[in-house]
Amino acid sequence: MDYLLYRFSALAPDTCDLQLLPVAEQAMAAKRGGKYAIIRTLLRQELERRSGVPALDISFSYSEHGKPIFEAQPFNISHSGDMLCMAFHHSSIGVDVERMRPRHFAALAARTMCPEQLAAFLERGCQQEEFYACWCATEALVKWAGDTVWNAQRYPFIYRHNRIECLFADAPRVELFVPGQGYMGAIAYTI
Repeated sequence: MDYLLYRFSALAPDTCDLQLLPVAEQAMAAKRGGKYAIIRTLLRQELERRSGVPALDISFSYSEHGKPIFEAQPFNISHSGDMLCMAFHHSSIGVDVERMRPRHFAALAARTMCPEQLAAFLERGCQQEEFYACWCATEALVKWAGDTVWNAQRYPFIYRHNRIECLFADAPRVELFVPGQGYMGAIAYTI
């Protein structure tokens, strides 16, 4: 398992090379903006480096829930605020980074946390850092599984002592990390 972190604000202006993007992705970049173009450029460069397939020849398929798939090199991406993370592994992988900010944590937690984790979270007073650790773990797990966050309770876990302990069979390893000040991240991968 390997992951790369980028800050959009620290990237050089020439980071985005539209020549590396197929026509359909160039059109999508025109609609979605500069971050999309930068993400796709960096992703294609890294996939080319890792797989040997030229950037323009890389073809993605998509899961039922829209996760891009490149068979030659499993990967996942996440971005929030100024942070971008790309994760790579030899099999399925999920990653999430989030910029921490005040939110209505209890309502969101009730929709995504398993009953055991929700009870512990509420008992500890709905702390922001715990919420974001759990939210990132949830996102990483559902992305690892190719699922959607609305099915998060299929992947129950408990957060203890800054660690994630999965409560389901054949669970991946989930690691928490801090990608930068004010951010939280998690990565899920099969060992």
